[in-house]
This record gives sequence, structure tokens and C-alpha cells, in this order.
Amino acid sequence: MPLNTEFTVLIVGYSKPPSSKHRCRNMIVADKFTDILTLIETTQFDLILLDLAADCPDASAPNQLQDLCPTRMKEIPRTDENSLVRHRHLEFIARIKDPLGINNKTPVIAVMNPAEMFQEESQYPIEFDDRLIKPITEDRLNEIIDLWQTKALALDYIQIILSRTKNNRPLTLTIFEKLFEELPLQIVDIKKALENKHYALAQEITHKLNGSASFCGLSDIQRSASDLEKNLLNNNYADINQHFLTLEQYTLNLTCLQNAILANLGKC
Repeated sequence: MPLNTEFTVLIVGYSKPPSSKHRCRNMIVADKFTDILTLIETTQFDLILLDLAADCPDASAPNQLQDLCPTRMKEIPRTDENSLVRHRHLEFIARIKDPLGINNKTPVIAVMNPAEMFQEESQYPIEFDDRLIKPITEDRLNEIIDLWQTKALALDYIQIILSRTKNNRPLTLTIFEKLFEELPLQIVDIKKALENKHYALAQEITHKLNGSASFCGLSDIQRSASDLEKNLLNNNYADINQHFLTLEQYTLNLTCLQNAILANLGKC
């Protein structure tokens, strides 16, 4: 499975977000109604931050979203004049969560002022995936991105195995538990065999690992294991160290997500 090299974040309404040097992020900031609509409709985001304390953007066009998704908008109550800004934010969420939209499964985080964190949950009838209290520092932003990127990557791996088990979650959990038990040991054993120049043993272990990865549909691990195995079979030892390092890294990309994967499947 090719890993995501960039994590795309949309920040709605927060005009002065902290700068971030996160290595896996592309941050887009929007505070104009039409710009936000266009972005939501045309760009698939990995995470959306919605500033609930921001002013209502482009208030002169209050019904555009309602025209675009009237069925969903009927579910959103209008209570009093003070709820206008909140209502507009809920309009954005309705558009984001439109079942036909490309961002309907994108996590949405509410950005709030400290005083708002104690408000009644009923004032926000749309359930947010998380809440973030201002001020947002660069470290905190990177922490949030890391958390949700980890969840996204874990879900990608889970979907691969679920496709192999026909959405059998207990079986998927069993397979992951087996992978997390065997893969690290196999990597250690391959490394030790290569260091001792026991190439036949290294090829044998790599072959088993290759089979497991192929069965599970873990293409990155499978390809790197296959490359290493071919070089060992052909007695081409010049490049085996690089092939092993590639295999080790792709395996680590999976095993470092162990807690997130098992938690998603109900193990933790």
C-alpha cells in the first residue's frame, strides 16, 4: 500500500493559524464563504479545523448552502439571532458531511475559545470528531496532525485487510495480531542471518514474510520482500543491504501503528 506522503488540512475561519513545519502537511486557510464551498467540493481533505469563534464569513449569502443541500439543512434548528454564526458553521458541516460529498468522512475538529469549552453540548447538535482550545501553538497543531494522520494511516491498513476478509472484523483483528507478533521477529532474524552471511536462511525467512504480506495485500512490504528474496536467490549480494533496509522501513510503517489499529478494531 503506498503511504500518504502529505496530510492535507483545511482551516475554516481561523485567520491567524500558527505556522507549522510538519513534514506531512499541506495547510489551506479559508475564511470566505465561496472559497470554502469551492474547496469542500473540489478538494479531498484529511482533516478540517472549524473555528467556532470566528465571525460569520460572507453573511450576505446566508442561504447558499441551504440551496445546495436542503434536505440536510432542515435538520439544523434556528433558535435566535445570536445563533446566526453558529448556524452558519453548522451549514458548513452539513455541506462537508453531505453523503454525496468527497469530504463526508473527513474528521472535523471544532476550534474554540476557552470559555466555550464549558457550554452545553446541545448547543452544537452536530457531533465534532474532536475539539481544540485556543490558542493553538505550532507544537499543539503538529500534535493534532500527528494524531489524526496516525488514525488515517491505521484505517488505510485496516481497510486493506477487511477487503481480504470480506469485512470480517474479528478475523481482521486476528490477522493483525499475528502480523504484529511475527513481522518484528522475522525482521530481526533476517538481519541476523544477513550479518552472519547465512543467505539461505535469510532467503527462507524472507520468503515466509513475502507470503504473509502477499496474502494480506500489504503491497509495499510484499514488493520489498520480493526484491530482497530475488537478490538472495540470484546470489546478488551487492544490494541486499539496501533491499533489507527498505523492507525494514515498510514493516516499521505498519508495526508503529499497532496501538491505533488494535484500538480501532476494539482490542485496546
